[in-house]
Amino acid sequence: MQQPFVVGQAFWGKIRFPDGEFPDYERPYLVVAVNEEHIEILTVSSVAGKEWKLTIPTNMEIINYDPPFPKRTFVKLDSLQKVKISDLSNVRIGRGGRTLDSTELSKIINAIKR
Repeated sequence: MQQPFVVGQAFWGKIRFPDGEFPDYERPYLVVAVNEEHIEILTVSSVAGKEWKLTIPTNMEIINYDPPFPKRTFVKLDSLQKVKISDLSNVRIGRGGRTLDSTELSKIINAIKR
């Protein structure tokens, strides 16, 4: 059965990076768009030990990160990917499907508008 995805949810899984490689471990992702067959996601990372990455213009710290992320987090604005929902059978939805704060989500979505 396919997962019901909602904009603002987080999930953990191994999604191919835009460069074609797979991560070595399950990574967190933020759902930023949903349609019948695809979702659009951004890669997310914890800030711990990587505070310097917040100075990179394509990274945005998520201030009100919990839910759905358990730790201080940033989103990689240049990591937008479109993924088939049918390819996402082995992912774990975070925090019972609870979504990111709507203000935070709006800031992120506006930052990635093309």
